[in-house]
Amino acid sequence: MLDFKESNRRSESNEAAVAEQFRKLNYLVKRLDSKSSKRRRPDFLISTSSVRPKMLCEVKTVDSAFYPRDKKKYGVENVHISTHDEKFCGTFKNVPIDLMKIDKGLSDAIDKRKALVEDDSSFADLPLLVAFFFDFYADYLVCYPRSFDERDESFREVSGILTIASQVESDERWETLSHEEQRRRAKAEFEGNAPRPTRFVLVQNQATICPVPEDFARLCLD
Repeated sequence: MLDFKESNRRSESNEAAVAEQFRKLNYLVKRLDSKSSKRRRPDFLISTSSVRPKMLCEVKTVDSAFYPRDKKKYGVENVHISTHDEKFCGTFKNVPIDLMKIDKGLSDAIDKRKALVEDDSSFADLPLLVAFFFDFYADYLVCYPRSFDERDESFREVSGILTIASQVESDERWETLSHEEQRRRAKAEFEGNAPRPTRFVLVQNQATICPVPEDFARLCLD
């Protein structure tokens, strides 16, 4: 099973990583979702150096692909299909593609944005970005439709999905590496053993009603 205290720690670390990445691009980052918030909020308000609001950003961490319930089919039980579960070992073949965790992350971000706009309508026209951090076995973003409304019409409210990739891995074409090599490198970077320059990777929603600002999009890989 996953250690949920460690999962929370990873989530907090990932939020900090997203905030730092924005700051590297000379954006101002203000936390909106805090313990003092009376209602749920997206994690961050992103502004320019002139303090002009530009974007809202919510951060989601997906630690597990799924939880096997069919021991005969998968050969394991009481474990998450996750690099973070100490009980899980070996190579997992034919892992079913499940886009529901991405759907859930987008829905939750939209709900937080809705609560914010209800309290302050000045945020209504800001693009909404959702930054995801996936476990190796849970990363199905490549399979997600680029028109998000194919999954749910309400997802038109999401401007795009962000991930963070090392510049080196992007240049080497990460997808050409074997799964084992991807896993090794991802784990090394997560543990801090292989720090490398990083870049945002942006998947723009082709069906969005609020496009990502062009100046920000130019700073991202796609």
